[in-house]
Amino acid sequence: MAQLRRTESQFEIKSSADKFFDVYKNKPYLMPKLSNQVVTDIKLLQGDWNAEGSFRLWHIVVDGGKAMATNL
Repeated sequence: MAQLRRTESQFEIKSSADKFFDVYKNKPYLMPKLSNQVVTDIKLLQGDWNAEGSFRLWHIVVDGGKAMATNL
């Protein structure tokens, strides 16, 4: 059975909050380039990158170990 957990992370970015949010919302495929210490990879499993209801698989680093997360 899948577990639901909330994950939080802090990292420094050299960009405005508006630009970062735009990438997160509209161009998430660029996240590994912006925050490679936290997000190592992201794959689109279903839908379109910007479309509502798309299914993305995030490969992230949590407490020094690798983990996967999904979002719709």
